[in-house]
Amino acid sequence: MSYNQRFGGGNQRGGYGGRGGGRSSGGRISGMRSRGPGHEVCGFYLDDRCTRQNCNHPHFLKRLGTAHGHTQAVKDLVLWEGKQQVITCSNDGTIRLWDCATWKEIGQIPVCTVELDILPAERDKKTTEGVAALHLEGSHLFVGFEEPMAQSPTCPVGKIKCWNLDNPAAPPLEFMVSPDMPFAHYRNVWAITAAKDPATGAMIVISGSGDGRIRYWTFDNALGMFKCGGLMEGHSRGITRLKTVQLGQTMALISTSMDHSIRIWELSTFKCGTVLTKANDGHANIVMDMDIWINGAEQYLITGGLDKQVIVWNLAPPFNKVFSDTVDLPILSLCVSSDGVDAPLLLLGHEDGSVSVKDMPSFHYKTAFGKNLNNVGHTQPVRRIIKGPLHTFFTASMDHKMMAWQVTGNAAELTN
Repeated sequence: MSYNQRFGGGNQRGGYGGRGGGRSSGGRISGMRSRGPGHEVCGFYLDDRCTRQNCNHPHFLKRLGTAHGHTQAVKDLVLWEGKQQVITCSNDGTIRLWDCATWKEIGQIPVCTVELDILPAERDKKTTEGVAALHLEGSHLFVGFEEPMAQSPTCPVGKIKCWNLDNPAAPPLEFMVSPDMPFAHYRNVWAITAAKDPATGAMIVISGSGDGRIRYWTFDNALGMFKCGGLMEGHSRGITRLKTVQLGQTMALISTSMDHSIRIWELSTFKCGTVLTKANDGHANIVMDMDIWINGAEQYLITGGLDKQVIVWNLAPPFNKVFSDTVDLPILSLCVSSDGVDAPLLLLGHEDGSVSVKDMPSFHYKTAFGKNLNNVGHTQPVRRIIKGPLHTFFTASMDHKMMAWQVTGNAAELTN
C-alpha cells in the first residue's frame, strides 16, 4: 500500500483543527459554519451529565474529572499507573499528586522558589518558570525546574532533582555538572527522558533546556548523585521535547526544538545522525511536541508545531516525511490515543484551550472540545496531553487545571 493510500483521504475535507487529506484544499465543511466545531458529539455527555435515553447526538467522549489546586500554569504531567495517581507540575514551583478515583490532591512536594530577589524595574520577569518537566521511571520521579542560584539570587538556572516516591521524605538526588557548575543547565529544564545505556544496561537520564543544550547523566554510586556524562550539541534554541525509541538494533533519542528542527541521535555514541528541517519539507516554526505511532510492524514519528502543521515521518532511514496536515490553530501539544473500539486517534492541543480529535490514518477531523466551543474543557493553552489506560487521556493547561477524559465511542461513527 502506498503512503498516499495509507495516510490522508484524498480530497475529503476535514474541519476545525485541520484540512483533512493532507495537502487537499478547504477547511471547515459548509455544514459546520453555522453550528461550529464541537457540535458532532453530545455536549451534555461530554460533561458526563446526559440523561436522555435516546439522545440524538453521539456519546463519544466524556470528562472524568478536573484537578484544581495549582496557582499557576500546569506545564507537564505523568501517570503513575501502578498507584492510580496523576502527577502534575506547575509554574507555582510545586509537584502535586492526584487520586484518579476522586481527583483530590493527596500529596504535594514544594520543589523550588519562584520569586527572584530583584526590583521589578530591574527585570521584566519577577519570577522563574518554576517546574517545567517530569519523567517517571518506576517510583523515581525526575523533575526539571528553574530556580535562583544561592550564590546569585537574581540569576535563575536550570536544575534537576529525583524523588523516590516510595520514600518521599528522603532527600531528593541532585544533578550537577561540576563543583564549579552546581546545577544542570544555564536555562530552565524543559524536557527529561531516560533510557538504558546500550553498553552497560545502566539507566541514562537525558535533559533538554531552554539554552538549546542536551545533557546525559549517569548515577555515581560512590557520590550518591547523578553526574553529567556529556553534552549533545546541535540545536541552536530551546529543547521542547525528548523521547527515546528503539530503531532496529539501535536505541535512539529524538529531540524537537524552538529552532524549527527535529534531531535523531544514536545513544551508543551520543551523536546526531539525522536532522529534519524545513529543507526536508519539515516545520517552518517552533516544533512543540511529538509522539510515536506504532502501526503494525512500522513506526512513525508525528510532530506538531506553531506552523499549524502535523507531520508524519517514517522512523526508519532515511526518515522521510510521508504525510502532512495543516490545521486551523497552532499546535502546542499532541498525543496518539485510541477510541472506544481501540482505533487510533490523534489529539491536538491548542492555544485557545481546545483539543481537536482526528481519525488515524486518514487524519480526518472528528470533533473538538474546549470551554470556548462547547462549554466543557480548558480556557487557556493546552500544554500537555498524555495517554492513559482504558481509552483515557489527560490534559494540562495554562488555566492551572488538569483534566481527565475517556473516549467511549467509535470515531468511525462520527459524521461532520
